[in-house]
Amino acid sequence: MILRKRYNFLILLIFFGASMTFPRILLAQIQRDTTHWNDEELYQDEDKGAPSFFSVGGGILGAYFTPNLTVFNANVAQPFVEKNYRQEVWMIGGQGFITLPWVKNLRIGGMGYSGTSVDCGCTNTTVGADSTSVNRYLTYQIGYAALTIDYVLPLRTGRFHIVPGIALGYGAVNIYARQDVNGVDFDIAQEFNGSSPYTTHTYSSNFFLYMPQLQFEYSPVGYLMFRLTAAYQGTSMGTWTKDQGITLGSSTGLTGINGSGLVVSLGAFLGLFQ
Repeated sequence: MILRKRYNFLILLIFFGASMTFPRILLAQIQRDTTHWNDEELYQDEDKGAPSFFSVGGGILGAYFTPNLTVFNANVAQPFVEKNYRQEVWMIGGQGFITLPWVKNLRIGGMGYSGTSVDCGCTNTTVGADSTSVNRYLTYQIGYAALTIDYVLPLRTGRFHIVPGIALGYGAVNIYARQDVNGVDFDIAQEFNGSSPYTTHTYSSNFFLYMPQLQFEYSPVGYLMFRLTAAYQGTSMGTWTKDQGITLGSSTGLTGINGSGLVVSLGAFLGLFQ
């Protein structure tokens, strides 16, 4: 009887010990299976947020501008030089910019452009009762300076970036007209005797510039960047004057001449582009 009790007690002791040890064995086996933990370790450092960009630099710009010269041709070019000008202006300028550190991917800068019509309007004609032979010269000119505000789209495109933006600035359209006599022989005394029909005038109107633009930028290395831009150059024109502020009175013949039109430009920049 006593032996049986001891036997039962021994069985209970073995069962109790096994019940305490078996979960530990299972837990140890689970801990040794580190497949899931390794997967988490593999991806835990991957940045799945939108990328950020930094750039600071400056460079040169060249642009092809297409102004509407319909009114200019009808009211200025045809009466003065008897020809129509092509609606194109080659412009050159420069720009500098920097990404704001406290606003992600926002970039500000400054730019300037200037250009002159491709047609010079160099024409010989006769004027006055004595049919004096004169040469006439006429150009359409434009120039401005502007603040640029750009946003670099947070796309994972490597070294290629798409950058919408806007330029806001101030500038002027100038119409330069000159007439002078065609000489026969050079005589400096004759040039300054007061009888030459030399005349020159510059007609000007200032404007406020607003230019939405879409820029495509590529940086092959960290210090060099190339840009292709398509934009619309809008201008809100002011009053027309002559020769730096002389009032024209009625200037309806110049109404409709502005600095608005499509612009396509190329640029090359040096700086830091990341």
